[in-house]
Amino acid sequence: MKKLRVVALLARRPGLLVLENALLTDDAIEIAAVFTHGRLPRAEGGSERSDLADFTRLCAPAGVPLTAVDGTEAKDIGPLLPTGPLDLLVTLSWRYQVPARVLDRFGRGCINLHRGALPRHAGALPVQRAIEAGDDAVAITAHEMVPEIDAGAEIARVWLPIGPLPAGLDAAAGAEVVKTRLEPLYAPLCRLAIAARRASFGG
Repeated sequence: MKKLRVVALLARRPGLLVLENALLTDDAIEIAAVFTHGRLPRAEGGSERSDLADFTRLCAPAGVPLTAVDGTEAKDIGPLLPTGPLDLLVTLSWRYQVPARVLDRFGRGCINLHRGALPRHAGALPVQRAIEAGDDAVAITAHEMVPEIDAGAEIARVWLPIGPLPAGLDAAAGAEVVKTRLEPLYAPLCRLAIAARRASFGG
């Protein structure tokens, strides 16, 4: 089986879990490059991200090129992409919409892992909005990336049942609790999505 040549745009703990437990463990993948954010958003202080060292810890022993990008570079990684054919882009917790000219570089498409059921909870704050809507479960959805935000076709989905909010928690605080509970589901969803993409292209 020919290895898939994959580029990943990953940030935060969920991105680390996908890298460690889905991408690095798949012998049929060649990780051509990993990009992450080097600094927190300005709204969170703008300091260096604490998870940057963890990305380095995972990438360096595996010989995977890691690049920390923010601002203009993160908005358009096209000039930084590896040369040669690229098969698949995987993104999670990326701060910016990826432009069409970057999406077009990948022969087997581009997968985004979105923390929310699509199309109902597209966009920002999907878990908080699900709680406010009274949903009894939240989802992570793997979908094909297109130039419009969270508008691509669904590839795979996993669900997490949730109960009523504990006493004293509002929807925003409850969402933080649920997001932590979702973390173990990201890598399995990524594996499902990649398997589905392989099948759709005949291996």
